Amino acid sequence: MKQTKTAYLLTACLALAGASHAPQAAASTLLTPASATVINNTVSTGAFENIYNFVIDNVYDAYNLSGAVSFQNVQTLVSLTTDFSAGFVTSTSGISNASVELLDSTSTVIATGSLTSFAVASTPELVTLPFPNSTPFYQELLTTYNLISLNNIPVLGAGSYQLAIKGQSNGGTYTGSISVSPIIPSAVPLPTATWLFLTGLVGVLGLKRRKTLAA
Repeated sequence: MKQTKTAYLLTACLALAGASHAPQAAASTLLTPASATVINNTVSTGAFENIYNFVIDNVYDAYNLSGAVSFQNVQTLVSLTTDFSAGFVTSTSGISNASVELLDSTSTVIATGSLTSFAVASTPELVTLPFPNSTPFYQELLTTYNLISLNNIPVLGAGSYQLAIKGQSNGGTYTGSISVSPIIPSAVPLPTATWLFLTGLVGVLGLKRRKTLAA
């Protein structure tokens, strides 16, 4: 009996472990040129993968899509010197890394994102612990701002698509948006020779009409 209960417990633990790493999918959103779809999600510590489903209508034959996702990572650094040349990280929060992919209705990746980042350090603060013979040290926060922009996106038609966002988090939030704009064919101007032909044709028709009236 104990073995049976143990087996049930192991099965339940494995199921929960598998569920924690399973991609989280959202309901489909209709994406129209009228407004952008905003993404905002807070993820817990560990690996994450979220799938956003959206549909493009068939009002137009072709669309351009643009999208980007931003996130931050904050590290607490300590050092015995103000230049932090020998500093080390004591804690990390936010999203440490992420990737973005655009998939079509067959789950084929049709576009990926490129990452741009920049870091901003706070003013170092001198910290003295309330213990005898403790050595004072400097502490600063290093915040890294990240932006992933989708690039090399092909022209899209009506249909279903997915935006996959995955990465590693220490408890953070990512935000982003995707939008579409229709590709409207521009009117093709008639060549100069065509205008001359039409002008001559109108003149000939007018001459025939005058001759008909005179007869």
